[in-house]
Amino acid sequence: MKHKIFVLGVIMSCLLGLTACGSEINYGSIEGSRYHPELFTQKTINDYAKYLEDEVFEKWYLSGITPENFEDRAYFNLAMNFNQQTGDLSFNDNYYNVNRSGYESWYKSIEDIGYNSLDTLQTDVGVTDVKYFINSDGELVIDATVQGTAHSALMEIYLGNDFNPTDIGVTVNKSTAEKLENAGLNTLLGMGMAFAILILISLIISLFPMLFANGGRKKKESDQELAQKAIDNTVTRIADKEEEELVEDAELVAVIAAAIAAYEGSAHAEGFQVRSIRKVNRNWKNNR
Repeated sequence: MKHKIFVLGVIMSCLLGLTACGSEINYGSIEGSRYHPELFTQKTINDYAKYLEDEVFEKWYLSGITPENFEDRAYFNLAMNFNQQTGDLSFNDNYYNVNRSGYESWYKSIEDIGYNSLDTLQTDVGVTDVKYFINSDGELVIDATVQGTAHSALMEIYLGNDFNPTDIGVTVNKSTAEKLENAGLNTLLGMGMAFAILILISLIISLFPMLFANGGRKKKESDQELAQKAIDNTVTRIADKEEEELVEDAELVAVIAAAIAAYEGSAHAEGFQVRSIRKVNRNWKNNR
């Protein structure tokens, strides 16, 4: 048993060691990658991150470009490639899509990052720190800190060895209290919408009896009404049978007895006898 525990401990230590090694990030180095060390230096990487934030995103923002009109305003400038030597014209939609996605992320974050006015935007917001490393896929990742008047943000850029970005994202750094506040508001909003929908459904269901009062169904008749109908039918049959003289007195007595029993709510016609049958005015209903 002790040997098993010892072996288990060794295995866990190895796994933890491998996890620690795998999560270690070697910042500021591109050794062993496909990136040329003389082109991708700390200075060139810093300059690229600042250029992208200051000269591209901020100027787009100040010129009125939004995610909604981005395609109309920026597609041809970003996607179109013209080769002056051959005169060939081509379009690179991938480069356009990366820039559009990155700008949309920056655009949604700029209000939280904060600035005093449009006139001071370029001085209020800027890149203050740049780190870079090679990820597990062998791609250069730039982590640039964007500082504003209210918050800082992490602008993460995935850069190809041709100095063209393959992905850009901006995430605002908020305090724990702000994150909890946002989480609470999202929770309340979600629960409020759920309860509002449930209340609306219950109100709609409660209106069903008013909207469908009869519902296409006839009202259930009471025993008294059924008995009255039976008597009325019997009287009608009696009148018809008298006119046509198709039934005998004994049969007529049985029918009348059954109708009286139904009206009295009794299952049998015991306890009474029909001693005589007299013909009366046929308009007796109108004289009641």
